[in-house]
Amino acid sequence: MRNRFCGSKLCIAATKSWQVRRYGSGMRYESGMATRASKRAQHAPPARLDSLQVLRAVAALAVVVFHCHWTGIASFGVELFFVLSGFVICHAAAQDPRRFLARRVARVVPLYWLATFGVFAIALFAPAMVAATHATAANLVRSLMFWPYVRDDGADMPLLFLGWTLNYEALFYAMFALCLAISARLAPWLVLGLLIGAAALHRVVAPLGDPLDFWTRPIILNFACGIVAWLVWHRHRAWVGQVPAAVAVPAALIALGVLVTGVHHRLGGFMPWSGIISGVLLLGLLALTARIRWPAGLLVVGDASYSLYLLHPYVLEAINRKLHAFGPDPLGIAATLGAVLAAVALGIVVFRLVERPSNRALRRLIG
Repeated sequence: MRNRFCGSKLCIAATKSWQVRRYGSGMRYESGMATRASKRAQHAPPARLDSLQVLRAVAALAVVVFHCHWTGIASFGVELFFVLSGFVICHAAAQDPRRFLARRVARVVPLYWLATFGVFAIALFAPAMVAATHATAANLVRSLMFWPYVRDDGADMPLLFLGWTLNYEALFYAMFALCLAISARLAPWLVLGLLIGAAALHRVVAPLGDPLDFWTRPIILNFACGIVAWLVWHRHRAWVGQVPAAVAVPAALIALGVLVTGVHHRLGGFMPWSGIISGVLLLGLLALTARIRWPAGLLVVGDASYSLYLLHPYVLEAINRKLHAFGPDPLGIAATLGAVLAAVALGIVVFRLVERPSNRALRRLIG
């Protein structure tokens, strides 16, 4: 009897009913998991933030313009870079804490070492071109290892003079890697405490000389400002994205205007005003992330900002010495603009031919 009726509509319906009773809870569970995964994907932070690339371009161009010397503006580039670094390192560590340090080494070391060896060769074979730089084995090793030291002229600068900022970056990376080993979740807060504590101790340890004098200078608080900006964005990303453009745009423009003109330097005191204002600028642009399309050229300069930062002094020096001195006269202004454009062009070429390929190769090795 059972075999005779198993193909009937009644038997098929009964079988389906039994399957639903058996598997229904699992189906609902899997559906719930898919829904939660979809929500996590929607709320996950994007891997690339164009606002950061734009500000990298702004910071690099500010450094280039400032190094033209006569303009008297845009002294904020390094501080803005440090704020961006504080934000980016938190962002990168949150996405991949296990490979954080290896990826930072792959990002920073290849081009810096290449440029450092280049300066060492110049100092060795044409010392008149870099009079303040001495090609000694000790200076080379300390420069490659990001170890601060005082040159004969009293400056805390490695062979590649802009490397003094990378010495701070290396310190920050080491702090973050140490705190990640303690707690990935608390790492930003731990580093924040270390930075503030180190800066507070500067007057105590400064008489001991480098490296403690160098490592504890208040400029490190700009990294702290970047960490605070990331904590605000990470915890209240939806709120930041809902800030009206009528508020975000004026706030960003005012912050940029203050940084360019340098009026914040009149405030003085212990507070890292450049970092605080740079943090406002950063959050203002992040608030516009989903509502603005940045010019492609600005994003290209942002991508090449590291190459531009490291190599621009040599373009500026060549044009300033060999073609025409920079200055407020018509030819001086033309030479300045030409030098800035030439430095940008070189930075983009080096980024595409050297920096990006070397970074990708090392990332493949890291996995």
